[in-house]
Amino acid sequence: MGFKQVVRFTSDAAALEKILRFLQSLSQILAVYAATAEGAKTWWLLRTQFALGRRYFRFFKFLDSFSKAFDSFYATDGVVGVLEVGKWSCLGAYLFLESLTILHTMGVWPVPWAETCLLEGNKFWFYSLVCSIFLGGLQLYAGGGEAKVGNSEKTKGKKQGLKAQQQKLSGIKRRMIVDSFDLFIPGFVTGWIVTTHAFVGFAGAVSTVLSTKDIWDRMQK
Repeated sequence: MGFKQVVRFTSDAAALEKILRFLQSLSQILAVYAATAEGAKTWWLLRTQFALGRRYFRFFKFLDSFSKAFDSFYATDGVVGVLEVGKWSCLGAYLFLESLTILHTMGVWPVPWAETCLLEGNKFWFYSLVCSIFLGGLQLYAGGGEAKVGNSEKTKGKKQGLKAQQQKLSGIKRRMIVDSFDLFIPGFVTGWIVTTHAFVGFAGAVSTVLSTKDIWDRMQK
């Protein structure tokens, strides 16, 4: 890992959002295990500020999610199409509802419906993650068969195709693990999953580290 790669990574908007997400999760863990009440208050404040900083990067992300849902509606069909449209449309709904409350979070324009809006948004995020996990399972099932067929071929082209297929399946598996850890975050907010603040922070940190690999690999090309 060279210095230039680190500079490129820390200059990328998506990477910066991931860095803030990791710091947010870490602050939450430290807040739970702080030795004093004053220390816990400081860490919770840091967590709040890191979370707010991330929202600036995500303010218009709902447009990208809705665009992907629209494309999936016309490009795919069957169960895969339903899951893809469900994944992106629900994620877009979550990001849109979150963006509506940013002025409330900033303390500029407090509104009484902000908490309800965020709660409903987290429900949509939960639905999106469930769709994504099921979609990944279907892709693994379909891709596993293709990988077995390619493995019997001895030609160079087939070996390269098998390698690319294995990398794709590895990415799908990593995405499913990330989504499974992320599921605890909206699950905790909505009350659908019984867990603790510390575990939610841990889950967020793990999913952030795993998902950051995709950004890092993209920047090496």
